[in-house]
Amino acid sequence: MSQPDSEDGEMIRTTFDAVTEDLGDGIVLVRLSGEIDIATTDFASESIRAAIAPPARTVLIDLSAVTFCSSAGLGNLVEARRLAVQHGITLALVGVGRPVDRPLTITGLGREFTIFASVEDARAQGGRQP
Repeated sequence: MSQPDSEDGEMIRTTFDAVTEDLGDGIVLVRLSGEIDIATTDFASESIRAAIAPPARTVLIDLSAVTFCSSAGLGNLVEARRLAVQHGITLALVGVGRPVDRPLTITGLGREFTIFASVEDARAQGGRQP
């Protein structure tokens, strides 16, 4: 992804990707990677919204490959939580490293999410805290 730099019109490059995988048994995995910022927030939001819908019963958002998470990225996670509640879908975050953990902790939002170390741990618990 790229967008024009506001000062000189040159393109700046932002690295981001989202891959969605159906794990079966009503579990959908969304793997986000790269930087979640103002330049990528719409793409992240679209990927998350598409996953958090019936027939999914559990949605896991894997953040282990995220290298930066701005307030826009936190907004994506808050939106995901709201949609999950609205649809009666269990939502859990997976592989939350420092680039995401730090803003979640500073803002207090970390308490609002179920968080697992790995996809395997989340699947073992059905996406719910033990």
